[in-house]
Amino acid sequence: MTIYQDFFRAKVIGAITEAKAASKLTHQGVKGTVLEILISKLFRPLLPADIGVGTGQVVEQATGKMSNQIDIILYDKSILPPVLFDETTGIFPVEAVLYVIEVKTKLTMKDLRIAHDSASFLETFSFLPGFFDQNGQAIQTPSINPISVLFGLDSTLTGKRTSEAERYKECYGEVNQPPIKAICIAGKGYTWMEGFEFWKHFPASDDYDEILAFIGGITNTYKDIAAFRGQPKLGHYIIPDKQTVRGIDV
Repeated sequence: MTIYQDFFRAKVIGAITEAKAASKLTHQGVKGTVLEILISKLFRPLLPADIGVGTGQVVEQATGKMSNQIDIILYDKSILPPVLFDETTGIFPVEAVLYVIEVKTKLTMKDLRIAHDSASFLETFSFLPGFFDQNGQAIQTPSINPISVLFGLDSTLTGKRTSEAERYKECYGEVNQPPIKAICIAGKGYTWMEGFEFWKHFPASDDYDEILAFIGGITNTYKDIAAFRGQPKLGHYIIPDKQTVRGIDV
């Protein structure tokens, strides 16, 4: 353990303690309060500065379709900028989105099914090309979808099932690569799909080692995801329909 890790651990403990306290409130703004705490005191201070942290919807350029409301969106502002309505809330081009995080105060099976459907829909989004040859023609390259994950302050998981992956399998069945790639529950553990092929589990600790591992996993992978996006052209999102353009005689 290093002093650097001690700093991160202290931040995690403080943020989760405050978020759990807020989750016990009964007024309608509980979810918003918990999100505000997690964004401002957990994700934003502990993630690298080049990762934007927001909340809102993801948009696709080709059809204009939009995702459901997403609790936390991690994005690369150098790829394409979001349209922000305040410091955090906005609309995010899918090409810039690296991770989407659904937050639950107490994860239930119903929550899993809803999050699964939302993540499945996001996987249908298409991407603008981000790589071009010397003549400016687009080069077709593979891309990586935004990584969908779940983060919970607690869970209803009980019985013989030892991890959230076992419960989640009831949603996706025999699919090789389910859309949700990781589930982290404070005080319960961090479960993720290794290499998008099989599940691994990081056990919980009193000092939230599972959350340190979760955040570490994001910081270890976000640049690799961004590298697949290249530099898509913002003009495709903002230039009006080309059918309105016409030639003129001079």
